[in-house]
Amino acid sequence: MTDSAFRPWYKEPWPWVLITIIVVPMLVAVVRLNIYNEYKVDMVVDDYYKKGKAINQEFDREDLAAEYNIVIFAQINSDNIVLELNHNRKLKEVPSLFISFYHSTQSEKDFKVIATQRADGKYSASFDHAIDGKWQLTFESHDKSWKLQKNVYLPYSDKILIKP
Repeated sequence: MTDSAFRPWYKEPWPWVLITIIVVPMLVAVVRLNIYNEYKVDMVVDDYYKKGKAINQEFDREDLAAEYNIVIFAQINSDNIVLELNHNRKLKEVPSLFISFYHSTQSEKDFKVIATQRADGKYSASFDHAIDGKWQLTFESHDKSWKLQKNVYLPYSDKILIKP
């Protein structure tokens, strides 16, 4: 055999095939890890028992709102919310309401505001978040004794009726 019969290793196809078999899965794994880290799933609950107990307490708060016969009319604009809350003998005076906006699919858009009572008896709050799409609105008293919830599509120009 002569020196011209031997080719350098990098001109042979088999080393490149073996390198490709090793490198391609590593690249795929790196890409998948980056995707998983960027788009985390936050719908999984770690402690189901504690979550179940908390859900029962939430039902009690909703039942109390039904017992008090609480009804809220909400007018939601692009940067504020105005609420009218019915008052009766069972429901004591509420100086402020906690309002939570939960987006149906994107938890990073969730936010909360505190609506304070105005001189005319209505409650109002301002916010600077975009509110387009489907939202779950949660209304709670300042002492967290009762709670109302409603799923709505925003923006909505008319008043929204929220009742238990």
